Amino acid sequence: MQAGDSSTLRREDAASETDDWNRGIIAEFRANEGRVGGMFEGAPIALLHHQGRRSGREYVSPTMYLADVRDAAAMYVFASKGGAPTHPDWYYNLTSAGSRRWRWEPRPTKQR
Repeated sequence: MQAGDSSTLRREDAASETDDWNRGIIAEFRANEGRVGGMFEGAPIALLHHQGRRSGREYVSPTMYLADVRDAAAMYVFASKGGAPTHPDWYYNLTSAGSRRWRWEPRPTKQR
């Protein structure tokens, strides 16, 4: 193994664990009409469908949001990555998407 290989493997393992965790949240969300349990029980959760900025691949990311009390069509989403010093990948995908479409599950919308 060459220098740097172990950090690449750690990043890939962490990404795989995150993907597995997200798949579980997504499955639970869909099986329970938009509700999940555990640490997110009672929290407002939506599934963000977006396109990878480099791969072009379709992704689904569970996100927490805050509804706007004055505008039922508006919501605030927090690009948090569990306290990590970087944003989640979906944040970078959205900020580089321009006016391309993305959607929320259960309700569709368009980026402005």
